[in-house]
Amino acid sequence: MSSLEVLIPEEPLVHCFWCERPHRGKHPLAVCPACTDRLATMCLLEMSGSYPLTAEAIDDALKRKSPGNYALGYMDGDAFSVFYVGRSDSDVREGLCSWVDKPATYGRFWSPTKAAWKTHRGRRLPVKSPALDQVGNDGKGYTRFAYSYAGSAEDAYAKEWRNYDSFGGHHGLDNEVQPVHAVD
Repeated sequence: MSSLEVLIPEEPLVHCFWCERPHRGKHPLAVCPACTDRLATMCLLEMSGSYPLTAEAIDDALKRKSPGNYALGYMDGDAFSVFYVGRSDSDVREGLCSWVDKPATYGRFWSPTKAAWKTHRGRRLPVKSPALDQVGNDGKGYTRFAYSYAGSAEDAYAKEWRNYDSFGGHHGLDNEVQPVHAVD
């Protein structure tokens, strides 16, 4: 062994705090990488979900009329992949119901599991890969949603901008335009 090589002790086998599966970690209550990835999206959104995008699931999850925000997408393995963010200035439940059985806006950012190749956040597309608007576009709409209530239309607008920016704006989402403030 050369003087530049350093032996790093192997971390002990621990169980994930959330899923209880074994993984290597420094702390007995460590969270496994799979759970961290899965829950990071929901923490970034600051929303409840994800739920199936059906009228029944919307009725079960949303119990009051209120301004609010929503995210639409698909399940990619155990993780909710966001492809559209939106808001309602008066009734987030009604806003979500308008998306049930509606095709995706562009369909250019379909779930990586629907593509002919895998993509990972932050990586470039493979050379000579098919155009995004042609991969996995089966004409179906989003399958999952997450939501949050807002105290006012102004709060919903501000949060929509945060979510829009956090998930890549027009380059990372199916949103056709950036969030627009409602004109009174």
